[in-house]
Amino acid sequence: REEMFVTVWLGILEISTGRLTAASAGHEYPAIRPAGGRFEILKDKHGFVIGGLAGAKYTEYELQLRPGARLFLYTDGLTEAENDRDQMFGSARMLEALNEDPDGTPEQILRNVQKEVDAFVKDAEQFDDLTMLCLKYIGPKEPLKEITLPASKENIAAATEFVVAELEAAGCPLKTQMQIELAVDEVFTNIASYAYAGGTGKATVRFEQLDEPRAVRITFIDSGIAYDPLEAPEPDVTLSAEERQIGGLGIFLVRKTMDDVTYERAAGRNILRITKKI
Repeated sequence: REEMFVTVWLGILEISTGRLTAASAGHEYPAIRPAGGRFEILKDKHGFVIGGLAGAKYTEYELQLRPGARLFLYTDGLTEAENDRDQMFGSARMLEALNEDPDGTPEQILRNVQKEVDAFVKDAEQFDDLTMLCLKYIGPKEPLKEITLPASKENIAAATEFVVAELEAAGCPLKTQMQIELAVDEVFTNIASYAYAGGTGKATVRFEQLDEPRAVRITFIDSGIAYDPLEAPEPDVTLSAEERQIGGLGIFLVRKTMDDVTYERAAGRNILRITKKI
């Protein structure tokens, strides 16, 4: 009754398998980049626009994404963006922008396309919305790699050995590996010494690999006394060992050698995360 219509592209991604079930109601063709490949237009099955015909039916189709694949969706305001000579940006220029860095993060890919559109349009007036979405399929979530031990000094070696084994499997450089090993030793020692105030308890050490940038994250979890080590004042390292106040040097070194250190207290647990680029 409003004499209007809308185009829609709908996709449901099953993360555990990479199977994407999709349907299009007159929307722009998506662009797909296979793992290790380049972006290409996918001329999918088109249904009629929504609002254009009562009772219209839509046919779904399936795509199989492999880890590393990327999907790019957009409105026609992208391909139909015009410059001051009434020329349209078009799908060919869009593909060139997408393939400028097809291995880039989704955010970088979107910035590359926006940059090329802005350079093409320049000062011409925008007449339509320009909306883009880029998705990278990482793959199914791997099982957590973690070890839970009694929080005692006798288990410091077991905690560091667990992390070192994972670092070696990840191909971590030796210098970086040694920095992470020392950080793990320091954090686990603090948990063993202070978390349970003379009582007994457990500590979990969790290992994760991160992409973009490539890094590892070690998470320490205990149910001991609430304590944020990041709130401790930094020691004055200009003083001699005899002049410095005891304590605080270990976590100071952890913060200096790691790329990121965060703490939170959640569900009665201390959660400390250290991250290091590899």
